[in-house]
Amino acid sequence: MTAPIPPAPRVGKAARNEKRKALATTGNALSITMLVTTSLQPAFSGKPAGVSGAIGLAAFVALQGLTHYVLRKVED
Repeated sequence: MTAPIPPAPRVGKAARNEKRKALATTGNALSITMLVTTSLQPAFSGKPAGVSGAIGLAAFVALQGLTHYVLRKVED
């Protein structure tokens, strides 16, 4: 019989903070990408975005909300 695998050590505060900041950075980048590709780019090209512009704006607001939620969880 093999020996049991010892449990992994607990993750430290710095590692948790870095993970949260990386998630927030990804959410911020995705929100800006959604806003630019679905709302701003069609508006500047002269072709109205229609419903996709509203969906892109909603996605931007939702992802920014997620980003701020995650950043509030960062520990000092």
